[in-house]
Amino acid sequence: MCDFEKPKKKITSDDWLSKIIGKPVYHLQNFSTSFEEKDLPKNKMFIWCKVPVEDVERLTCLQNLGFYLVDTNIKFSLSKKIILKNSSNIRFAKSSDELAVRSLAKNAFKYNRFNKDPNIAKEIASKIKEDWVGNFFLGKRGKWMIVIEQNSKIVGFLQIIDKNHDTAVIDLIAVDEKNRGKGLAKEMISYAYSNCLKNNGTIEVGTQIANISSIKMYLKLGFHINSASYVLHMHQ
Repeated sequence: MCDFEKPKKKITSDDWLSKIIGKPVYHLQNFSTSFEEKDLPKNKMFIWCKVPVEDVERLTCLQNLGFYLVDTNIKFSLSKKIILKNSSNIRFAKSSDELAVRSLAKNAFKYNRFNKDPNIAKEIASKIKEDWVGNFFLGKRGKWMIVIEQNSKIVGFLQIIDKNHDTAVIDLIAVDEKNRGKGLAKEMISYAYSNCLKNNGTIEVGTQIANISSIKMYLKLGFHINSASYVLHMHQ
């Protein structure tokens, strides 16, 4: 059994994700070990939860209720300038970039929790990321987007959330598969630190434990690991 803690809202609905997945989507938060199955939303739905890796008791609680592990997420932070030579083809995104960025996002992600969930079709997982970046151009998510071009084609983007006056969060970052390993992601992060935080503040980011290349990149750039969490899903 598991029980909800009282201070905050326990289950929140996600109307945007519900429309894409085709059934109600919920986020479970702030629970302890006396919550029962009867307290979950009824009928057909998808619910997810994130639990710190050190909290084995709550992890076991969720698994006993039918949740299953889809990802282990690692959180990093960086509070120093990255000294890199930026390409002349790196800049902030314009509205005319939307289609190109959407196309890149649709095919760029394979380690995220939606792609790893066997109960979510690959086309839907791709649609989630495509519409995720689309929300930036609609003014619904993120404060900045940085793009990088080669031969007048966008080959990478970096979407950033303004957490507070001195902290920016990397919401999504992607580089076209043919252009990976060239340091383009590093260039975009460096550009963000210089132009969004004015070389003074903290960049935060999360990535999947299966995404070894990203983990290596963040560590090489000087990011430090802050925490790790299990991400669990349940479909009914």
